[in-house]
Amino acid sequence: MTIYVDGSYSDTYKVASYAFCVVENGEIIDVRKGTKMIKGGNSVVAELLGVVRALKYCKTKGITSVTIVHDYNKIPIFASSCIRTRNGIINDYIRNLVTLKRQLNVSFKKVKAHLNDEFNNMVDKLSRGKLNDYIKNVFPNILKNKLKR
Repeated sequence: MTIYVDGSYSDTYKVASYAFCVVENGEIIDVRKGTKMIKGGNSVVAELLGVVRALKYCKTKGITSVTIVHDYNKIPIFASSCIRTRNGIINDYIRNLVTLKRQLNVSFKKVKAHLNDEFNNMVDKLSRGKLNDYIKNVFPNILKNKLKR
């Protein structure tokens, strides 16, 4: 099983998004995407959020062996041990990643971003789209509610 993962982050709105695409024998089996409000986050947190959600998906679906395809080069480094960064949120996701990796047979494959990889380009577009949709749908409502008070 192969899962392509990507993440996006808006520093202005403090929102992370992710998308992943489950591929088997060159065919898309499933696509998932989501958002999460994360103060103090960044693009690294968004990438890790996507990988952690993909591995949790594997556990839920009974998938025991998976290759995670990513375009952020530090994912395998983070997964190899509980290294620390200066960002506590990143450290929390690293701990989750390490724990999940120990429970599954996980390998990682790095691809270059924004090149000719169909599935990587797809999850990149889905992640950015999910983030933009969230911002358009949620924040105008919050601003309207503040103005009514």
